[in-house]
Formats: sequence, C-alpha cells, structure tokens
Amino acid sequence: MNAIAKKTKKHDIHKSERRTAQLFIALPVIGFCVFTLLTLIAVFAFSLMDYNVYREEFAWLGFKNFSDLFTNSIYSTAFFRAIGNTMFLLLGIPVGMIVGLALAALLQSRAIKKCNKFFQVLFYLPAVTSAVAINLVFRYIFNPEYGLINNLFNTHIAWFKDPWLLKIAVIIKNTWAGMGGNMILCLAAMLAIPSSYYEAADIDGASSSRKFFTITLPLITPTLFYMLITGIIGGLQSYADAQVFAAGENGAQTIVYFIWVYGIKQGKQGLASAASLVLAIFIMIVTLVQFKLSNKWVYED
Repeated sequence: MNAIAKKTKKHDIHKSERRTAQLFIALPVIGFCVFTLLTLIAVFAFSLMDYNVYREEFAWLGFKNFSDLFTNSIYSTAFFRAIGNTMFLLLGIPVGMIVGLALAALLQSRAIKKCNKFFQVLFYLPAVTSAVAINLVFRYIFNPEYGLINNLFNTHIAWFKDPWLLKIAVIIKNTWAGMGGNMILCLAAMLAIPSSYYEAADIDGASSSRKFFTITLPLITPTLFYMLITGIIGGLQSYADAQVFAAGENGAQTIVYFIWVYGIKQGKQGLASAASLVLAIFIMIVTLVQFKLSNKWVYED
C-alpha cells in the first residue's frame, strides 16, 4: 500500500506541476492571441475595405488597397519614396555595428583596461536615452542656422532641405544612438571567448590583429548575426526619425511614417492596413533570407 500511495502522490505532484506550467504558458499565449493574432486578422480585414474609423464607414474593396499602393500615383509615389528611404537608412545598421565592435575591441585593449568601466558607462548612455530626446537634440545639432555642426566647421549646410544630406544626418544620429548597445553585446561576446584560444595564439606568435580576425571575429559572429537581425527589423519599423528628427521632410519619410500619415492623419485605415501587411511580409522574408544565409558566415559550435 505504501508503494501505491507514494506512486499516487508522485503522480499528483507531477499533475499539479503540469497544470502550473500550463498556466504560465497560457498567459503569453493568450496575450499573443489577443494583442497580436486578432490584431493581425483585423488588419487583414481592414486592408480589404475602404475603412474610416472616424466616419465609421465600411466599403468592400477587395485587393484594391494593395493595388493602389503600387499602381495609383496618388499613393504609390509616396509609398515607393518611403520604401527607398527606409532601405537607404538601413545602411546605418552595419555602420553602427562596426562602430560598436571597434569600441568593444578598444575597451578590451590594455591601454584603457584600468578605466574601461567608466568608458562602458559613457558609451552605453545613448542606449538608455529616450529616442525622442535624442532626435530633438540632434535636430538642434544639425540645424542649418544655429546648429553645432555648421557653427563648428563654419559652414552653411542645409541638412534638412537636401534629401540625401538628411539621410546622412539620420545615419550619423542612429550610429551614435546605437553604438552603446552594439558595444555591450560585442563586449559580452568577447568576454565569453575562452582565454586558452588566445594563449595558444600567443605561443604561435600571432599579432593582435591576427588574433582579432582569426579568433575574436569568427567566434562573435552569432552575436553579430543577432545584432543584424534585430537592427534590420527595428530599422524597417523606423518612425521617430521621420516624425521627430526630420519633421516629415520627404527625404526621411519611412514606411511606418507613410502608414501613420494615411492611417491616422488622413483617416485611410484600409490603405494603411494594406501597407502594414506589405511591411510585415517584407520583414518576414528578409528575416528568413538572413537565417538562410547565416550558415555561410555565422560560427556554429
């Protein structure tokens, strides 16, 4: 009887643990269904309609909103411009990764080994600063009349009027804003590399640069891949650059800004929903392609 009782008790404990685990699992699943899945279904439904939330009017259009995005010049011109701007601004992601990697390598060097904690905090500050605050500060820095850059170099560059100069300004700002987060990730990856690799390289007489390119860089590629994936996903959803920093100038209008203009400002929720789905599908395709190509350059233990 004792053996049967113990077995029954053990079964009850396992059953209770399963119920508790299922409860914890259920919470994020419910959150996903309510706030993501149902929202996605609603967005798809709205994309097939001429939907205006302010007038509470619905008119079935089928796939006309999707067609208008690419063929109707009233919308397609702005949409293609937003796509081009968004893709160009993604060039700032590898630049930010290189700067973050360089800072991490600098903090690992013997020259500043004793005070690297101070520099870690200093370089990481932009990562914990409000995106709106950063955009406002850099808007003053790039101001053509009284901005820091023009005054410092005694120039009169119209950063916000020229579309290409505006894009370059956005990339410079985003590189500064993202260098702290990239630095911390790269630094953590470097510290996880076993010291025995470097000791073996020292015995072989390898230089610092050779150790970096043959040991450090290959072994931190999983972290670089993570930074690239998250950076591109975030870059494709950029909004503050266009709204706050560029104040809606054509040269920095992004896809999400396009969605905001037509969905919120002009009340064309159907068209905005169609653009949202196009963006979501594009993000998924880009992410899948990156995972597919990752086995060619990402180190696997």
